[in-house]
Amino acid sequence: MLTFHDDAIELSGEMGTKLKSEITGKYYPLWWNITSGGKFFEHSKPTAIIEMDAGTGEDYIKDTDTTILGSSGHALKLKAEDPNASQLKVILIESDSSCFSHLTNVVKRRWPMLEYSTQVNGNGKDVYLLNIKVNIPEIIEQIDLGNSLFFFDPLLYSSWPKIEEIASKRIIKYYQTGTEFIIFLFTSDWFQGRDDLVPLPTDLKEENWGSQEKNAVSKMDELFGHTNWRSTLLIPKSSEERIQILVKLYRERLHKWFRYVLPLPFQPKNSQIYHLFMCSNYEVGVRVTKDFYAQYTNNPKYSPDNELAYSKFKKAHPELRMKGNRKSYQWKTLWKIIREHEEGICDTHCLDLIKELEDFGLIRYSLEWLESHGYIKKINDLTDAWEEKPNLYQLDWGFLKERLGIDPPTPLKPLSSMTLPPPPEMSIQKEPQGLDRFF
Repeated sequence: MLTFHDDAIELSGEMGTKLKSEITGKYYPLWWNITSGGKFFEHSKPTAIIEMDAGTGEDYIKDTDTTILGSSGHALKLKAEDPNASQLKVILIESDSSCFSHLTNVVKRRWPMLEYSTQVNGNGKDVYLLNIKVNIPEIIEQIDLGNSLFFFDPLLYSSWPKIEEIASKRIIKYYQTGTEFIIFLFTSDWFQGRDDLVPLPTDLKEENWGSQEKNAVSKMDELFGHTNWRSTLLIPKSSEERIQILVKLYRERLHKWFRYVLPLPFQPKNSQIYHLFMCSNYEVGVRVTKDFYAQYTNNPKYSPDNELAYSKFKKAHPELRMKGNRKSYQWKTLWKIIREHEEGICDTHCLDLIKELEDFGLIRYSLEWLESHGYIKKINDLTDAWEEKPNLYQLDWGFLKERLGIDPPTPLKPLSSMTLPPPPEMSIQKEPQGLDRFF
């Protein structure tokens, strides 16, 4: 049962709520500044932040008797307090009537200057507070969302049909850009239990499950939208091992709609691990997100040795030697994939490769060459959302290590209480100009 302190929703566990709010509060302005075009384009590009589980805009931390902004509160703050955010729309969806009532109170009290609508066709306003049974296609069709960030922040999990409904309406062609998802997952709770959720069973035989375990399995079925996960996760292994398996499986599931899926871990307590899954179809956007997280959490930035790797590449392929300081198309393509492509995934539609080589045929030739020489391998089963799609590839990290001495990025260490306070504000320098060429 939901409880409130004034208008703030009361949440237990200081660090879980605080850490999640901290990172979204820092990320929203970064994302908006980039996708709106930044100063170079005078923030003129239409953008939208859509929260599917908006809460009240404020969170009350009982442990410390403090009230902080929730993620939806940070979205409203950005809209209300940044004078350049005129083209930003904030759409907050909250199905619980009590939460919704408190949300409207928070808006009126904190930002009385904000005009908002409680209906989708609400006179073209830029802030929407929706408590109705939301018809997602109606929102997408009637409101000019522009570059959009959807945040799924449920009390337990988001069902796959909910994810799929929005993705299929926004991403209508092969890995189309302009839409990004953030999906919050209570990763460790599935194996340690929380409130009414008991840990998942450790065997596949349904006759051995109790009624509460059957309920937990059913919920996980809804999370994935199928039952194929069961044979991989319902096994007698440690919680830590099963958490890593869950992250891997859910990442693979999200690849149906997103070429790049970046799980960002954070650790409220030693016994807990949660993840924010950042989903995008644009390479540079993912790199900026990862660099932001790395700086925020003091993770090392991925910086493979370009000079050493290139010397080894030239030695291995003397036939590609170019005049002067020019580098071959194959090397330019390979280095882009190594540095900027999460998981080393690539295809001929990658926008950074289009920007670099400016010739579709040249991109295809370079990728085919890299495959024939062992640097990348086909992974055409990554998505089944479209009938017609180009060949998808992924770096062969083992071959890269052997041939060029390049290691894959190290796993991210989770954001935790030990990483606070955060480092100084991150500079985005000239990224908006490069990003908005294709957004």
